Amino acid sequence: MRFTVLCATLTLLASTAAGCGYDNSGPASPPPAPQPDGLWTASASPEGILRLAPSQLSGTGDLVPARTITTPSARISTLVGMAFDEAGSLWVASQDDSLLLRFGQASLATSGSTAATAVIAPTAGSLSGPTSLAFDAAHRLWVANRSNGTLVRFDPAQLAAGGDPAPPVILSGLGLPTAIAFDAAGSLWVSDSRANTVAKYSATDLAASGSPAPTVLLSSAATSLVKPSGLAFDASGNLWVANTSLDNLVAFSPDQLVHSGSPAPHLVIGVIGSNAESVVKPVGLAFDGGGSLWVAGGGGSLIEYAAASLQASGRPEPRARLQLAGRSQLWSVAFWPKPPGLPIN
Repeated sequence: MRFTVLCATLTLLASTAAGCGYDNSGPASPPPAPQPDGLWTASASPEGILRLAPSQLSGTGDLVPARTITTPSARISTLVGMAFDEAGSLWVASQDDSLLLRFGQASLATSGSTAATAVIAPTAGSLSGPTSLAFDAAHRLWVANRSNGTLVRFDPAQLAAGGDPAPPVILSGLGLPTAIAFDAAGSLWVSDSRANTVAKYSATDLAASGSPAPTVLLSSAATSLVKPSGLAFDASGNLWVANTSLDNLVAFSPDQLVHSGSPAPHLVIGVIGSNAESVVKPVGLAFDGGGSLWVAGGGGSLIEYAAASLQASGRPEPRARLQLAGRSQLWSVAFWPKPPGLPIN
């Protein structure tokens, strides 16, 4: 598989009492729950958290996800952000009811309806239409609030306790934050799908509450950024952006990310055109451990571009083109285990 796959090993210890004629090892331990390895995404219609097993991440055609999870804990229907923590729990942002949900590995082991392991509820605008999630190097969870234009941080102890904690850090005045992603230096990048910008906030900007000006602000050059709704960094430090209204992907090289301005993208990848059946309205982006870029979007489609096909602008043929049967919109992409060699997400 093109990214690291977790393996679970069970060792059963048995012993027989000498000269007693019976086995006193006791009952065998139950096998461990299946690990949630693979690609995870969220579907809006019908609502669901979906897992594609590693064996499903190839080829072309319709497929039924290996796992489909629904929950009574929140409405999961629009701009659903997803991120795994270091323990393998999946965090999900529910925009419609301003909640954060945690699903532990045990609750991700089987399909069906399951309540969230923990729920974080809003207090004094701490959560307001959350759309995107990202963990930093200290395992703190950052949340983009689309409705009130803020970026907030929750610390590990708060995540463990649940409830309605007050964020230790709140950045305000961000416009319409839609997607967030950390770079390798720990700076947080934020897309604004209304202003058609991508902004960088350095680690210093993230240390305390306030309304800091972005360290770097990328604006649209002609149609370089039009409703930017997904962000992801590759292993080389290129920032990839999903332009939902243009049906394309653009990449800005590391040297273009140093100064504010309106640079022409380093790369432009069309996801429709000769491959019109691929993806329409791309929203979610994520790289796997092999450097392939996965794109989720409208029509319940999910496509993979191999790393080699992302070296030049054009309309490359996807290596995998998957259609999730009965799904009309996919919002985000997250891998477990987290792919090595990539910025923290």
